[in-house]
Amino acid sequence: MLFFYKANNYICNKGYDDEVDYIEHIPPLSEQNAEHFLSEFIYVVLNAGMREQVARKIYNRFIDTKKLSEIGHPGKRDAISFALVNYVEWFETLQKSDDPVEYLETLPWIGPITKYHLARNIGIDTVKPDRHLVRLAKRFNFSSPLVMCQEIQKETHDKLGVIDVILWRYCNLTAKHGERYDI
Repeated sequence: MLFFYKANNYICNKGYDDEVDYIEHIPPLSEQNAEHFLSEFIYVVLNAGMREQVARKIYNRFIDTKKLSEIGHPGKRDAISFALVNYVEWFETLQKSDDPVEYLETLPWIGPITKYHLARNIGIDTVKPDRHLVRLAKRFNFSSPLVMCQEIQKETHDKLGVIDVILWRYCNLTAKHGERYDI
């Protein structure tokens, strides 16, 4: 638990408390709209397999210009181009889905980990089992990132997504070669 509080203090002191606040105040999926879904889909696709700081720059350029040519990766560009045509239908299907997280994985460029990233960003309170959180869970002897975050949640009463983003951002900022995190 001490690690979580240290991580929270660290990222707030580095100016990332707005990121935590954003996740904390995302309305539930039932209150979302198709445009927000599209924006988050684009952001998550661009983030897949890429350092967040780089993906954020590409995302901002694309949002500012609306030019697909800003997206250098052909597969990501194709997925986003397809989304620009189909996002309203996808969003409607998502809202009717019995298992929205699983439905997300049917979308182009959304896989078994990125579905949780997108889910969290569109108001489904969940944990993204990315490499940082998987390593933290293992390091602290939890069976999964979800179990780790649920244990933290028992004390903090924060949304799972808030715990996720605090731990992830801390690891993102402090990861050293070989993925060792400062404690």
